[in-house]
Amino acid sequence: MENLGLNNDVLVGGRKFHIQTSYSDASRLIQSKVFNEGQVIDSREVPVNGASMDAINTQLSGLHQEQITEMEILYYIYEKVKAVRHASSSQKLGLLFLKKNLLKEAIEQFRLALDIDPNLNEVYASLGRALLISGRYDEAAELLREGVEKVPSYADIQNYLGVAYLYQEKFSEAIFHLTEAISRNVNYIGAHYHLGIAHLAECLGQSGSLDESDENYQRAMQHINLAVERMVDRHIPGFQKVLDLVRKNSYKEAVNVFLNSTPKEALTHFLNLENEFYLKFMYGGKGKDDIFIADYVVKLRGLLDDHPQYADLRNNLGIAYLIQCRNLFLKALEEFRAALKINSNFKKAEKNLKLAENDGKGFLILLRAILK
Repeated sequence: MENLGLNNDVLVGGRKFHIQTSYSDASRLIQSKVFNEGQVIDSREVPVNGASMDAINTQLSGLHQEQITEMEILYYIYEKVKAVRHASSSQKLGLLFLKKNLLKEAIEQFRLALDIDPNLNEVYASLGRALLISGRYDEAAELLREGVEKVPSYADIQNYLGVAYLYQEKFSEAIFHLTEAISRNVNYIGAHYHLGIAHLAECLGQSGSLDESDENYQRAMQHINLAVERMVDRHIPGFQKVLDLVRKNSYKEAVNVFLNSTPKEALTHFLNLENEFYLKFMYGGKGKDDIFIADYVVKLRGLLDDHPQYADLRNNLGIAYLIQCRNLFLKALEEFRAALKINSNFKKAEKNLKLAENDGKGFLILLRAILK
């Protein structure tokens, strides 16, 4: 069976994206990739089992078109969010752009969110992270210091300020803020990893050598070993290479690899899922799409199987169930009205409609408040 492929350029948002979708008979996979300036910013794989060539062609074309549509929808939502000036939506959209490494759009959205609502504290962490990924360490540190002064209890802001100081090679300051992050959240594994590197760098000092009996060294190993055991995403740039060098006692090289790697923590998958769902639900015309919402519920349940103690997942699933209730409630209203249209003297349907319209207002107000 031959290999198949499609290629298209997509012009949206002032950018030219290239979408490449191909089928490999050897792997029995259809793979679709989205490129921006030669860099893969998104990819999807779909397995093919026992399908005919015609079916594979249809599946390949469908996936290819989905990827094109996804990019068009992303920038459609981008224009809508700019127009409505809703801080939380700009924050969520910025995270989607950041996930795709579209830093210009991400930073623009985070700045817009902060301009609309300076009290939306999570934006300091998001914008700080985007600036770090852009290599703008001084700018990131300045912004994150402002965030720490505003909300010192926010672990993410403390962590990213510590990372900014790490890349500025201000190791004592980095240790202080990373320790603060962990004091707020002892299970913050990314902060443990960064703190281990900071202690290791501080221990090496100017000489580039260290004493393994040094207290800083012991702390460094404690935090790095914890990261080795519990880090979920091991694709953070340089992570595996740093660990290999630490195992070989090549500590100076390990610190240098960290400092020469792009400071990019991968965004947690379930947060990406929630942000994408929210934006498509609110701005992408998916509010009444039962299949779209049911698919989101299935994905959340699957993630909960792997991460049963993640409070964010439980919260997002609760909201999804409320949305399903809302859609069923609206369908119920349609049926009561349809019954009255058929029989205008149907008293039971008239009573049910009035009760639902009156009592249901509170539920819809509740859901709007949750989604705000």
